[in-house]
Amino acid sequence: EWAALSCALIWATNSLLLRTQSEHITPSVMNAIRCAVAGAAFWLAIPFDNVPLASLIKVTTAEWVMMLASLCALALGDTLYLIALKEIDVSRTMALTGTFPLMTLFWQILLLDASFDPTLMLGSALVVSGLFFLSRNNTTGEQPVRLHWGFTLSLIAALCWGFSTTLLKPASVHMSVIQTNAIRMPLIALVLFFTHILPSDHERLRGIQVRSLLIVSATGLLGMGVGAYLFIYAITQADPAKVVTLTSISPLFGMLLATMFLREKVTL
Repeated sequence: EWAALSCALIWATNSLLLRTQSEHITPSVMNAIRCAVAGAAFWLAIPFDNVPLASLIKVTTAEWVMMLASLCALALGDTLYLIALKEIDVSRTMALTGTFPLMTLFWQILLLDASFDPTLMLGSALVVSGLFFLSRNNTTGEQPVRLHWGFTLSLIAALCWGFSTTLLKPASVHMSVIQTNAIRMPLIALVLFFTHILPSDHERLRGIQVRSLLIVSATGLLGMGVGAYLFIYAITQADPAKVVTLTSISPLFGMLLATMFLREKVTL
């Protein structure tokens, strides 16, 4: 639980750093750089891991399939989320994809045969409600058409993210946290490269300044490195639904940090 909360705080801190570079680098390139840097860091850390690399031979075919399915679901969810942002406003998309903890709880009960915990259900519902109220203030202007299509895409994205998180626990049974991230991060970077950067004929890579590259790389080490380590560790030690619920309070940390360092005003 403390690892999940620490992960949420790290992700919120990363958001502040990335905000300064959002006008210089597109989100897909940012994520690709961050995942690539974090993946390289995890591979460098493998010799210091307390679990030898040879232990990967114990990973079953089913576990490799679950790992691959988890990555595909994550990539699909991210893509649908970006499309939904174009179809409907940011606040509604955030509120709908904020059902991510409830979706994880659903998949956990369905796939991992987890027992129904009323307390966890209540906590997840409160988190979703909090995300709804936090995102309401972002509504501006008229809403685009195809509202139902945007709603559907947002909910499917949340389902994909919940599915991806749920599969991580059984997929990483025979892997250490470092090994799991050493596999996940480079693969996510490759998925982003082939689905977002390569189709644009590398247009999104042009004009990136060295300063921006260094800052984004640093957030990769912090957020996708330390943060991802804490996230996977928390999942291996606790229910995925609880971990997702705790990390979902990252917007609250972000609001507090933005108030302190960016002098942003907080509405009721």
